[in-house]
Amino acid sequence: MLRSLFGLALATLIALGGAFAPPAAADIDVYSTPGEHTINGRQWRTWCEPYSQTARCRTELVVAGKWTFNNLTYLPSPKSLWVGNPLAEPGEHTIGGRLWYTECETPATGRNGCRSYIWSGDRFVFNNLVRFGVIPSNLEELYVYRPPADPTPPTTPPTSPPITNYSMYKGPNPTSRVTLTFDDCPNSLSAFKTTAAAARDLGISLQLFPTGNCITSGKFDPAYARSMGHYVFNHSVSHPNLTTLSYDAVLRQLSAPGVVTTYGRPPYGAWNDTVKRAYDAKGMRIWLWNIDTNDWRSKTTSQVVSYVVANAKPGNSVLMHMQWNGFNGPALKAMRDGLAAKGIGVCRNQGPTEVKPASLIC
Repeated sequence: MLRSLFGLALATLIALGGAFAPPAAADIDVYSTPGEHTINGRQWRTWCEPYSQTARCRTELVVAGKWTFNNLTYLPSPKSLWVGNPLAEPGEHTIGGRLWYTECETPATGRNGCRSYIWSGDRFVFNNLVRFGVIPSNLEELYVYRPPADPTPPTTPPTSPPITNYSMYKGPNPTSRVTLTFDDCPNSLSAFKTTAAAARDLGISLQLFPTGNCITSGKFDPAYARSMGHYVFNHSVSHPNLTTLSYDAVLRQLSAPGVVTTYGRPPYGAWNDTVKRAYDAKGMRIWLWNIDTNDWRSKTTSQVVSYVVANAKPGNSVLMHMQWNGFNGPALKAMRDGLAAKGIGVCRNQGPTEVKPASLIC
């Protein structure tokens, strides 16, 4: 039934000359050329923003005198970066409670891309393009144009409420949702950004604990993580066992270039009275975990996912590490879906996060 309705909707859109009308000028692609354009008598405007390792462009056109959303276009990037993302997986998907349909490498999409459509109540409506290929070399040039009334969401995140009845093991999560937390350092900045964006697209908010040395090495970008809707907390500067250090040395480990915030996780989960006093002096609470995946023991992605799904209970904090096999889009999707099948949700992505949150907004 949905297939036939989809075909009817697609034919209708083509007949109306709407979202599928190709640009008339060879040097202008209304889906990826920033600026305002008049093509075949219709007014278009497009602007782009960074997305993972490439860019995402938003296109609008004038309908009944008003600028109206037309589609999103994800500029070329390797197909491997889209593994596990429903925008590049053929078939029907339910995302955020809404029904989507994706087709890839068909006559309509061409050999190197996908199109996704969202169910509007009586038909599927074209929403976005994903293009596979080499990442453009001129990305910085695409970010100059912005429309006069820039609809970009505000960058100031919502203020989180104070938390009561704090548990060191559950952390600042006031909900029954599971938190997927990751310590240490990703293998590269590219791997970090790819996973942060994938989690955002999956509707997941991650809780990340990088070391200061990881940040200074250029493998982790706290501002990018927060812009993707993830939380960033302290995990020391150089990952020592804090219980072996003096009080002043612990204070230095809880300072820049480590993350200066409201919660921190001592390396190895090791703490004592001296460590606790230092956290208190820095205005940070210690956050440990309920579930330890032991992913660092060279567990495969499948083993990490299976352990999380089998053992996590509502409200648990799950410990993983950014350099091991749970930190990737397909693994996160499998954890989310496996827990959902048991009636357990994960912390939802609610947009940009605070530098010093009082609690999580899940």
